[in-house]
Amino acid sequence: MFNATEIVDFQALAELVELRMGVIKAVSSTTFTIFEPLLVPFEQAVNAIAPSAVAWANQNVKENLHTFSAKLPLMNPVHVLFAVIMYAVILLALFPIAKILGKHKYRWLGLIHNAFLFFLSLYMCTAIAITAVACGFSLWNNGVRGTTNDWRMAKLIWLFYVSKLPEFVDTFLMVLKHNYRQISFLHLYHHSTIFVIWYIVTLKAPGGEAYWSAMVNSGVHVVMYGYYFGTMLFTTGRIRNFLNKFKFFITKGQMLQFACNCVQSLYDLNIPVKPAYPTGLIHLLFWYMLTLLALFGNFLIRNSRKPRDAASPTSSSPSYSPVTSPTTKKKNQ
Repeated sequence: MFNATEIVDFQALAELVELRMGVIKAVSSTTFTIFEPLLVPFEQAVNAIAPSAVAWANQNVKENLHTFSAKLPLMNPVHVLFAVIMYAVILLALFPIAKILGKHKYRWLGLIHNAFLFFLSLYMCTAIAITAVACGFSLWNNGVRGTTNDWRMAKLIWLFYVSKLPEFVDTFLMVLKHNYRQISFLHLYHHSTIFVIWYIVTLKAPGGEAYWSAMVNSGVHVVMYGYYFGTMLFTTGRIRNFLNKFKFFITKGQMLQFACNCVQSLYDLNIPVKPAYPTGLIHLLFWYMLTLLALFGNFLIRNSRKPRDAASPTSSSPSYSPVTSPTTKKKNQ
């Protein structure tokens, strides 16, 4: 029987694509330096206003913090709260600013944003897949152990969790471009909750079964952000027409991902192994995926009922617009 591990040295590959702690510390240090003038007084205010809630949160973190996560930054619950509130504050502040600036394409900003997330997603998808093979993971039902490869996986799961922060820029671009219709409940729900959920996952079990969701979602984002980058780069012509054919496949690809995650959850709950992945996180995955399936399904049905000309690239946003960048819209939109 063919065995890829006998031909390819996945241990060496996992070491090659490993996310270095020096990079993690540099990124976190730079980010903290940028937001320190706001973060420090925010922490002080939260501690003064709700000391019991902060004490409860810190105790909960202490009880659930994985040994791997204890070595990683941005695991403070107050910092997570700060990030979510800043997302909302910046979003609200951009509305009047966008009105003053007027409607513009922000093409270069969109190209840079989509290119960055495309390459970041490509790295995460590839590195997680390689590390999963090096860990000896089966398709599903993998626990978090204490090996060197599991530590490598933990750092990649942390990166996936943190990658949800630059995805907030999707919404900011929508506001700047006056694409207000795209800022739907689905969009805001997905962007605000996914960051918190992956914080919980990274806190308690950064690895094991988490690899599947992070790998598949990163793979979908490679296609998604590549599509948005391409449609911004080629606003007309044959390449643009070719890319437009894949508009609804992006949404369907996301829904297929959610459905696979639901099946994964049911499989894990009914065929337990040791070391088992935390049951609470598996339940969280299952119910969250159901909400996304319902919301994305509703979006897909509503958009498929629109007239053909309303679904064209010159009159409507991309099919995945509720949760992604609006940067593919053409000048006349």
